[in-house]
Amino acid sequence: MAVNTKTLLSDSVVDLMNQAVIVSGNSYNKVDAYATIRQDDMASSIAFTVFSRMSAATTPLTDGTEATSTTMTDTKVTLTMAEYGAVITSTSLANIATAGKADLASAELVGVNLGETTDKLGLAALEAGTNTIAADTAGTLDNLDLREAYTALANAGIAKFPDGRYVAFVNPSQVSDIKGDYITIAQNTDIGASTSGVVGALEGFTIVEDSNVTAGKVVCFGMNALGKAVAMSPKLVIAEGNDNLKRKINVGWHGILKYGVIDQNALEVITSA
Repeated sequence: MAVNTKTLLSDSVVDLMNQAVIVSGNSYNKVDAYATIRQDDMASSIAFTVFSRMSAATTPLTDGTEATSTTMTDTKVTLTMAEYGAVITSTSLANIATAGKADLASAELVGVNLGETTDKLGLAALEAGTNTIAADTAGTLDNLDLREAYTALANAGIAKFPDGRYVAFVNPSQVSDIKGDYITIAQNTDIGASTSGVVGALEGFTIVEDSNVTAGKVVCFGMNALGKAVAMSPKLVIAEGNDNLKRKINVGWHGILKYGVIDQNALEVITSA
């Protein structure tokens, strides 16, 4: 991660703070692992293109007759950039009192905020999807709900992720509904324990537990459902405060990006679960 620094902190301290932001940010952002990410430095918007599939060619060809050609068609979704960031202020006294730990702690807090913010932005885009499924039993997520979502995605020909499954982001309160049903990572190490939030697999979905999902909603999707456009990757910013004695240090993050749904057909939202 790039660092914008205007402070007398040593390079080694800045490096440690940068690593703290990266580790914390990656832990709290779960959705980016399943997003299609495009970056165009300083662009005001980025267009994602979804090409229409060809119809199955079930009619035999006639000898000596040219095959009928169809025109390639596509749909473009343009994501317009927005600016995000947050900052926290620590003091030189606090850093001395904690034996130098305040600077690192502030960086960890900034990393958590970065991860949570971007995770929420991605999930908000997904939760606004237009294809919805009412839970089979209001207030409870069950296998039938996931089965219906899987059928809709599969019938639409949506590509699965490299592990051979779609993904379902589930609030912890709904994870408890299916806890006794899904295959856990301990039972099958192929599920993907290295991806943050993954708790198991069920009905063709990798189950990701994420407290940033709105309770009562489950977002189920495949490849190319979620897009992330980036004009400036989030970076750590460290700057001395504007007080006369330079006793304050401002630590924050700043980025220019946008999340959005690329292909509505690749997304199903279970509601009232």
